[in-house]
Amino acid sequence: MERQFPIGRFGYRASETELNPFIKRLESLPKRLADAWSECPQALRDAPYRDGGWTRRTVVHHMADSHLNMYVRIKLALTEDEPTVKPYDENTWATLPDGPVELSLQLIEAVHGRIVPLLKSLTEVEFDRRYDHPELLRTVPIREVVQMYAWHGDHHLAHIQLPGL
Repeated sequence: MERQFPIGRFGYRASETELNPFIKRLESLPKRLADAWSECPQALRDAPYRDGGWTRRTVVHHMADSHLNMYVRIKLALTEDEPTVKPYDENTWATLPDGPVELSLQLIEAVHGRIVPLLKSLTEVEFDRRYDHPELLRTVPIREVVQMYAWHGDHHLAHIQLPGL
């Protein structure tokens, strides 16, 4: 089993115009993640899911960080003309002490509770709004962000669900 990319790598499908399946995955992620965490054996929670990888606890904290950034970036793209977003060093963020994992699970639930209704309200034109990502050296449309974060949530959920090494 491929432990780094257990569901495969992300591939943006620009021709994919129906975003409801991706939004539904974002909507269901908080519960799926909370269930996976509660089912994750205590002995695996602070063990890396792969050699050189983060622990499952760190993965949950990373998801909260990343999805919070997604939320802010989408809001910026909707309210400004191609704003430049600030990249962050996810590995450095992951080493910070983030408190109880339950707070990260609550943060993911809150962020998704806000972003999903917003996404459901967007028009096709609004899904084409973009932000400039300096690390990617290009602008990113909201429709790509939706696809990517649906994948991102499922990708890290799969890490939490992996058996021990």
